Amino acid sequence: MDKIISWQFTNPKNNETVMLGSKGSIQEALIQNGYLPDPHVGMNEQLFGWIEEYEWELTSDFSITEEELTTRIIDLEFPSVDTYAKIYLNGELILTCDNAFLPYRMNINKLAKAGKNELRAVFTPPVMYHKDTYEKAAYKLPAPNDPDKIAIAPYTRKPQYQFGWDWTFRMNTIGFNKEVKITTYKENKILQSAVQTLSVQDSIATISISILLSNEVKNGLHWKSRLFGDVNWKKEGEWIKAIIQVKNPVLWWPVNYGEPFLYDDEWLLYDQSGETIDHINKQFGIRTAQLIQEKDAFGTSYEIAVNGKVIFCKGGDYIPQEVFPARVTDASVRFVIEQMARANFNMVRVWGGGYYPDDVFFEECDKKGIMVWQDFMFACAMYPGTSEFLSNVKREFDYHIPRMTSHPSVVLLNGNNEVEVAWRNWGFQLKYGLIGKSVKEIEQAYDDLFKKLIPERISEFSTVPYIHTSPLSNWGKSDYYNHGSQHYWGVWHGKDPIEDFGTKIGRFNAEYGFQSFPEYSTLSSVIEKKDWNLESEVMKLRQKSYVGNGMIKKHADILFGKAADFETFIYYSQLTQAKAVSMAISGHRADWPRCSGTLYWQVNDCWPAPTWSSMDYYGNWKALHYEAKKDYENIAVLAVERALNRKEFYLVSDWTQPYHTDVRFDFYDLSGKWLAQYSFFVDVEPQTVVSLPVFSLMEQPLNDYIVTATWKDRNGTELHRTFHNATTNRFSPVPSQPEIDLLTDANGQQKLVLTTDKPLINCWIYSESKPFHLNKNFETLLPGRHEFEVQRGGTFSKEEIRVRFVNQ
Repeated sequence: MDKIISWQFTNPKNNETVMLGSKGSIQEALIQNGYLPDPHVGMNEQLFGWIEEYEWELTSDFSITEEELTTRIIDLEFPSVDTYAKIYLNGELILTCDNAFLPYRMNINKLAKAGKNELRAVFTPPVMYHKDTYEKAAYKLPAPNDPDKIAIAPYTRKPQYQFGWDWTFRMNTIGFNKEVKITTYKENKILQSAVQTLSVQDSIATISISILLSNEVKNGLHWKSRLFGDVNWKKEGEWIKAIIQVKNPVLWWPVNYGEPFLYDDEWLLYDQSGETIDHINKQFGIRTAQLIQEKDAFGTSYEIAVNGKVIFCKGGDYIPQEVFPARVTDASVRFVIEQMARANFNMVRVWGGGYYPDDVFFEECDKKGIMVWQDFMFACAMYPGTSEFLSNVKREFDYHIPRMTSHPSVVLLNGNNEVEVAWRNWGFQLKYGLIGKSVKEIEQAYDDLFKKLIPERISEFSTVPYIHTSPLSNWGKSDYYNHGSQHYWGVWHGKDPIEDFGTKIGRFNAEYGFQSFPEYSTLSSVIEKKDWNLESEVMKLRQKSYVGNGMIKKHADILFGKAADFETFIYYSQLTQAKAVSMAISGHRADWPRCSGTLYWQVNDCWPAPTWSSMDYYGNWKALHYEAKKDYENIAVLAVERALNRKEFYLVSDWTQPYHTDVRFDFYDLSGKWLAQYSFFVDVEPQTVVSLPVFSLMEQPLNDYIVTATWKDRNGTELHRTFHNATTNRFSPVPSQPEIDLLTDANGQQKLVLTTDKPLINCWIYSESKPFHLNKNFETLLPGRHEFEVQRGGTFSKEEIRVRFVNQ
């Protein structure tokens, strides 16, 4: 039976005892006990820095019976210690922790006593821990996202975003991100399990299955699989392993390319007498994954192939869900992945400045057929190459590689985020005074870590492909877009016009984006209305990007005109973000097969703030998430803009079988009057892009219009999408305020009905008081009656509903 440890500590400011509970950080405990306010609110984030100036001693106690001591194996388990801690049991040092990404386990049979036992954990903040080393170092490692005068983020194996980033504030948590437990068992237990696909040939798949046990494997151990019967295992290092031939395997496929099939198995371990030692339920998939990088007519490819089939990858970049990792729940992880699935993702990239996700993340991706591009946790800095550091991260890799790659959804491992491109292009050498020997040492450390150690550890445990960094090619010169992975930041961090999102296209676009503000209910939960302006100190502090608010305003003014008030600016910011990223996605998908992937920055948030996310901190969809859902449809009509408001229409299909469809375009003027209809009969080949040159059919060009595209998917279901080509100074006539009705069916499901006498451009339906999610939003609506499903946010009254549209 597991026993959960509960902790307490002394507040050094007043010597009062503070209860921390079974998990969490010093910071969270001080908030929960009223010593500090919510850091999300106002400027409260500035009140937490002092915590990094103290050592913290957490204490607890637990009881063990004499019988447990003599008849059971007793382990003390620490799933996540954040970060530098010495653990004492009954006054004796038993464990030294130095990596927040690692679980720790200690057998305490010889150290514990019958009755009451005392635990003590002494935490040293990273800045204090590394201060002497940092100050005596011959040179400083570049760490541009660590603003402290003692910038030691690269030395510290904890989430790098907690030192500060351009979408969140600094919050260096200290404590236990997961519950500490006393576990007891009789002989042995399974700590980890893994499944790897070694090959798939004709009607035979070869897989390896592995188990890591808590104690030394004894002769006479029997392993039985419900699917495969008795397992003939052998010991390899600390693991026991077996090779299995699976006849006529059912393969795991990404969504829309086949079924994400998962096998359900049970593994049982028996001793010589036939008594059960331990058992686990094991779910796994069989698939192969490749990263294809070949010279071709365009440059150098960057393609993900699953089961030999090249997949066009559609999705976004996932960041930590909370400033405080202990707050992340299985339910909250499932929620975010569900929103990815609803937006038609088939891939998510786990960004390298956060933490390695728990198994629930990969399990959900397995089930939904969402491929995972998994970064190792290194980002935007240069890292040490000392033997101590490499030994530390080796343990990290040896734990996470078999765990993560056991999931069929994990199809690519990436060594780091932007480390190499930063070294070559961000001026580190000049800024940090790095010359000669220091340069060679840093470059050698890079090679030792990302080109030697990580691929060596992957080869030990996994067949998933690995690349040492992303991106492989910088943005800027035209030839850069022809080779490898790309992070395009020419609009946000450069001076490129917004339409370059649709023209500067890499072979695989792993990052690109534009910021927006969250919706009103989110912002009002943390910032008082009196501070709702770009010049308030609160709003300036909330924006962590050095170009943030000015860049949003610059492009929003171009697209929609100057906002009359801050609420309108928030609305315009979301429309601008959706426009920018949609231009990129449409350009990327229409560029297949030259381009094979598009992952926008970023999917989610870790606090309520203006960021690049398509969902805000509370999970509310911004305009971008609604737009991405349409852009990522398996079979979609897209508007590519290589010049602003000059649309070219394409039908794109990720479907692997041919089919036929009519594509109909109905054009209207800005008053909603029907103008013309044009149709195409399209033979849709597998994984294809078809140009729909509708404007070539017109006798006279249209400058301002609303157009509705109608087509059918492979099942015959009719799909619709409305585009417009209107500019703010030519909207006419101004519609009346639309009528809103709310209907409720017998099951309590609410439906919203909107009726308008004129077109509504980019119509946003929302509530100022609480989150509000519809099946579609930010739509351009023609005159008439429109129905929407209320999918999240509770039950609403008509009085709570608000409507905004650009032409009001």
